[in-house]
Amino acid sequence: MKISVVLPIHNEYENLKPLLEDWSTQLEKIHNISYEFILVEDGSTDGTKELISNLEKKYPIINLSSEKKRGYTKAVLDGIKSSTGDYILCTDSDNQIKVDSLIKNLDNLPEENEFLIGYRNPRKDSINRIFYSKLFKVLHMILFDTKLKDPSCPFVIGKRKTFNSLPTKLLNMMTEGFWWGFVATCLKTGKKIKETPIQHFERKSGVASYGIIKLPGIIIRNTTGLIKIKHFKIDAQKDI
Repeated sequence: MKISVVLPIHNEYENLKPLLEDWSTQLEKIHNISYEFILVEDGSTDGTKELISNLEKKYPIINLSSEKKRGYTKAVLDGIKSSTGDYILCTDSDNQIKVDSLIKNLDNLPEENEFLIGYRNPRKDSINRIFYSKLFKVLHMILFDTKLKDPSCPFVIGKRKTFNSLPTKLLNMMTEGFWWGFVATCLKTGKKIKETPIQHFERKSGVASYGIIKLPGIIIRNTTGLIKIKHFKIDAQKDI
């Protein structure tokens, strides 16, 4: 079985090398598992591009570096499109989620038309990010009757065929807050979702993009995106 690990990356020079070292070391110990890292570098300016070029010599990497910033949503979707594994795991490159979360769930992998999504237990993020998520979870429940504990968790596993069956037009409606839109799209298209607890770690290096000043604009854009997904007519969807 082959697993593609999709990692959107922007200015993660300090985190990326130890992340790949840890994941590769642990996955190499598992029999009958092969893997690839889909590194979707997104206009970094801190030396991350050059680092990835060096890491390609050591690890099985598909390098999707970009001179211009494409944004988180397009980065994830580009990574999914370039994956070749039987299963795809989408997670973040900030080293807050470790390889153990994947290893512990190798006997719990989803079936076709199903996704396994983590919930951070407990979540180790800033107060403003946690507040934003709790606020948005209420909206998500109202719009989509969401029962998930953590609908924005960046730990999502599914079969490649299942990922590729999702309507890209719906997924692209969330320019930020991609996983909120992903879950909404899954619920709207009848995909099953099961949750699993994962350990979450504090960010040791780098800066998260959810500053307090940016939050009002992010909330407005994400709310607009979710409402568009809610009212989108699936029968009219042709871009699958």
